Amino acid sequence: MIPDDVLEQLRDIQPPPPAGLWPLAPGWWILAALVLSALTIAAFLGWRRYRRQAPKRAALARLTRYTVPDRPTPEWYAGLNRLLKEAALARYPGDRPAGLSGQQWSRFLARTSGDPDRPWQQLVDASYLPRTELSPAEALQLADHWIRRQSW
Repeated sequence: MIPDDVLEQLRDIQPPPPAGLWPLAPGWWILAALVLSALTIAAFLGWRRYRRQAPKRAALARLTRYTVPDRPTPEWYAGLNRLLKEAALARYPGDRPAGLSGQQWSRFLARTSGDPDRPWQQLVDASYLPRTELSPAEALQLADHWIRRQSW
């Protein structure tokens, strides 16, 4: 039998203190590192895409400043073609689009637009002819279509 004085020395069972939030368990550190890495990669890729699409945004901004004239002149169409060439130089520097003219420029626009059935030749010819069947609104729509279809 156990003596009474020994039994009096015993204390009740004490639960351990509740676990604190800090320091974190290793699994939470790993999860935090993975989330931080994913956010960093996503921010970097988004920033790179934003910079890569700067010429597209600039070309579209310039295109929105073009006004549709009552009587379009060949110079107006030439300015539109110049805008497309500057955008093409930014997008396809290896193809050297600055030196293209006439049918070569028209074929380049048709090939890179993904829609060769549009009147690209009329857009190019409008820069040289005093009269054209292509309306300024259609020309602006063609230019907008070509710029937006490019994968920058």
